[in-house]
Amino acid sequence: MSDLADRLTFLKNRLNTAYDGIGHSHGRPYVYFVYLPDQERVIRRLIAEELRSDSSLTFYHLDVLPIVVGATTNQEAKREALFRDPLRGGKQALGSLERMWARVIEGAITGAVVSAPPAARPVIVLTGLAALHPLGTPTGLMEHLAEREPRDTITGRVLPVVLFIPGIRPPQTSREYLFLGQERLRQDFYRGEEV
Repeated sequence: MSDLADRLTFLKNRLNTAYDGIGHSHGRPYVYFVYLPDQERVIRRLIAEELRSDSSLTFYHLDVLPIVVGATTNQEAKREALFRDPLRGGKQALGSLERMWARVIEGAITGAVVSAPPAARPVIVLTGLAALHPLGTPTGLMEHLAEREPRDTITGRVLPVVLFIPGIRPPQTSREYLFLGQERLRQDFYRGEEV
């Protein structure tokens, strides 16, 4: 747990000291925070304790699980068909689903920021990303979210997004993670930085 707490402290310091430079070297202001899947309860508690709004940063916490479930309401037959055979639906169907999720998440981001304008620099925090499995991944979601570029309603700047991803960082690799700890779900950090 100490490692998670230390990494969260580093993340908050990074956001405070380099807010305008987050992700510049990789093209998007995305920060990937990968943690072991069995540490879900611990990470959620630490996020609630550490990533609270203050005079320098305003955090908007969005749980992806209810957003994804709500977005596919009344589409159970299509979702079940994709669950049974994701390959049969094809990459086009899976990409379409991720695009829809990205639109809905972007709408939730915009709604959160508009309904409570930031007192300080806004930061989006996405949790519950395991909800994307088995039909999507955090990397796929961010590729589609990048097309929409959620922006600060006051400055017009692209908002920094912190993704809390249950997974594993493979040893001796760079810019890769195993979503949910599964080798078959090896992903790249899409245009962002890692903490």
